[in-house]
Amino acid sequence: MEKAIATVGAVLVLLVAARSGADEFQDFANAKNAYEAGEYETAVARFEELRATQPKNKGLVEELHKLLAVSYVFLGNATKAEENFLELLSADPEFALDPLVFPIDVIDFFAEVKARHAERLSALAEARAAEEAAREEADAEKRRLELERLKRNVYLGRETERRSLLVAMLPFGAGQFQNGHKVKGGLLLGGELLLTTGAITTFILHERLRGAAADPFESASERQRYERLEAGYRIANTATVVALGAMMIAGIIDSLFYFQKEVVTWNRLEEREVPKELRPKPVAAIVAPFPTPGGVGIAAAARF
Repeated sequence: MEKAIATVGAVLVLLVAARSGADEFQDFANAKNAYEAGEYETAVARFEELRATQPKNKGLVEELHKLLAVSYVFLGNATKAEENFLELLSADPEFALDPLVFPIDVIDFFAEVKARHAERLSALAEARAAEEAAREEADAEKRRLELERLKRNVYLGRETERRSLLVAMLPFGAGQFQNGHKVKGGLLLGGELLLTTGAITTFILHERLRGAAADPFESASERQRYERLEAGYRIANTATVVALGAMMIAGIIDSLFYFQKEVVTWNRLEEREVPKELRPKPVAAIVAPFPTPGGVGIAAAARF
């Protein structure tokens, strides 16, 4: 039930995420329609409303800040325009506006913002480059280690375990332990020991009552009580013996069913554990000159 609830919850999360993404693009399209129609106040309102939802798509966020900043330039709000251009440049210090798309006033304003914050943007660019270099170095090291792992020889040791049919036919879970079924063997061992103890105990109590049968009884009620006890111990002893026998037989049948005369296992070995004569020999390249009709040539050969 819990697994089903978790599955339904995961599906709902995915559906909500998909719906949220679709809404983000639709809202952006509506705001861009207003921008392209020259309705910059409406465009700003729609862009700001979308911005407040903190959209996740990186490309959409970039376009959002770009068009919002340009809209503020057209409305004469230099502070808001600079704020959005800085958001854009903080994410990508190398970003540039296309002069074929935007008028010269917007291009000049954008250039002024970059000039005023050149030191900060340069630091961001250097940090971004250092981060990218560190990531590439980590990826290269990861690839190198993976290549080393793939080039490393893998050695496997073969172990053969011979099992006894006699042990498989023993009670008290001996065959199960030999087959590697430790839990099953433990249950059989505990159950058979418990039934054995019960059989011995009820047998001893029953025999004591049989020995006391020759003694005279003081009353008929005492004789009846004795007979009930004797019958109860006899039945209990019979039941425990039968149950013990059935459990032993079931355990032996189970042990024989899973019995294997030989069990082969393969274990991974370290290279130092493998004798040198069994390790693969390295490839050695031999380069040697040899005479030719026109002079001397070079021959290459590989020795294993």
